[in-house]
Amino acid sequence: MRRQQTTLLAPFAPLETPRLGLVALTFEHAPSIFAFSSDPKVSQLVGRPHHQNMGDTRRYIARALVGYARGGHYEWGVVRRADQTFLGICAFGEIDKARGIGDIYYVLSKAYWGKGYATEAAAAVMQFGFNRLRLRLIEAQAFSDNTASLRVLTKLGLRFRETNSVELEFGHPCPVSIWQIERVPVAGH
Repeated sequence: MRRQQTTLLAPFAPLETPRLGLVALTFEHAPSIFAFSSDPKVSQLVGRPHHQNMGDTRRYIARALVGYARGGHYEWGVVRRADQTFLGICAFGEIDKARGIGDIYYVLSKAYWGKGYATEAAAAVMQFGFNRLRLRLIEAQAFSDNTASLRVLTKLGLRFRETNSVELEFGHPCPVSIWQIERVPVAGH
């Protein structure tokens, strides 16, 4: 895995879509983040660390806050604009500035799966990556059996590149699909 660069590419900025606000994480989001991060089903499907207690979640948010302060950290809380309900997270996990490649991920509480929120949030984050960070390529990974996430990647226009094997925390290998999309060059740029 590439290590995220801490060099400021562009300032972190909140984003909006028709239904969603994408905002900086705060400690107010901790109960909602803990709810999905402690759910074994969510952790299994998205390969994110399982939070054992609220302390894990608060440390996770603290790392994000430090990242915002240092610059080069792009992790948004996904909030439904109609009622300010916290739905999940969408982010660039890794950015290789030298190669112009960013790795996007998203995770939502199960109650909000299948409603188009992941696609809408990820589309906004991808646009930020291409337009503000000037990335040339965005990649995403999904476990091969996570059909819902694979549908999201297809809707976003990403194309399957390859399948790799990753080792999970329990030590057994699991197939993960790598998907990618290139920035479409704009005339004159």
